[in-house]
Amino acid sequence: MERSTIERFAGQLRREARAGKAGVLTDVTSPFVIPAARYRDHARYQRERDALFGGPRIVAVSASLAPGACLPIDAPGRAALIIRGQDGVVRAFANACRHRGTRLVDAPCTAKALVCPYHAWTYELTGKLAHVPHADSFPGVDLDARGLVPMPVTERYGLVWLGARDAGALDRYLGDVGADVAALGLEQHVMWQRSRTTRKCNWKLVVEAFLDGYHIRVLHRDSVYRFFLDATSIAEQSGPHIRALTARRALLEAPDDLGTVAELRLLATPSLHLFPSTFFVEHPDFLSIMTIHPTGPGEIAWDHMMVVPAARAGETEHWDKSWQLIEGGVFQGEDLWVCEQAQASIDAGAVDELLFGTLESPARWFHAAIDEALAR
Repeated sequence: MERSTIERFAGQLRREARAGKAGVLTDVTSPFVIPAARYRDHARYQRERDALFGGPRIVAVSASLAPGACLPIDAPGRAALIIRGQDGVVRAFANACRHRGTRLVDAPCTAKALVCPYHAWTYELTGKLAHVPHADSFPGVDLDARGLVPMPVTERYGLVWLGARDAGALDRYLGDVGADVAALGLEQHVMWQRSRTTRKCNWKLVVEAFLDGYHIRVLHRDSVYRFFLDATSIAEQSGPHIRALTARRALLEAPDDLGTVAELRLLATPSLHLFPSTFFVEHPDFLSIMTIHPTGPGEIAWDHMMVVPAARAGETEHWDKSWQLIEGGVFQGEDLWVCEQAQASIDAGAVDELLFGTLESPARWFHAAIDEALAR
């Protein structure tokens, strides 16, 4: 997040906290409800999947893709293969041989060419078909037109974005929050660890959890609550996206002039929600990038990349400890676990609606953005 925004948010939060107030500072001043059917209805899930999930998606950190790197990406409607060619250019293709449709790559690897494991059709890293065994057995087939099927991809802000044809398309998607992504300086970062798991809950429950600072004292009591103030956060909209800042305990003791503080992330944790389901969370010395993909009304694919400064990549013990705390303890053991508990109640018909108070008000913006997209 841009430093000027963090200073503005942090100043507001500190004034509220010193006055003994807790809360999300937004324009939502009343509770609201969301029908439970939105979290279990299959037709609703299909409409959301089709309308919301065709846009740009972060699939890699640029610095982690050396020339020759091949990265398979599996998501609903996207069986893609991300490749950095020897020319340094990142390209994306459908991960399927143009002969009989076999997957070409099923795990991250480095290659000089792509060889189909079924019949050895061979492709250059640019997608061009280079070799067909017994090519004379395909009379009348224009083999030159059988290169890999390209998919839209662009590289910007130190990240690889699948689904964006160029920088202009990405700029239109991000709007004003593009400056917040740029401020992360991800060109100087590398991916430390990545988690790809499946959990039994609706995708919206997970997004709501990461928009909500109300639960930190209770759900995260034994993990990270010791670092944070209770229910003290601020959020604002930028188009369909949401910026937020959650106060850490150190904010109360910070100097009055926040401009003199070298590292503001020690005082408060910035987060950015890219609609519909991607989050950046700026921890004190590393970054989490999470994307939630629906695979059914009550199931998600969870993708978490832990990104660290390249200059500190050798601090293995420190980063291993941080990964275990944030991914194993907080995200998997608490946030995703509690979303599964809510989904179990919804699926059992135990609740007709979910109630949100003013401390959870960013969820109202989120659902309004969904409704607007479905209406279009």
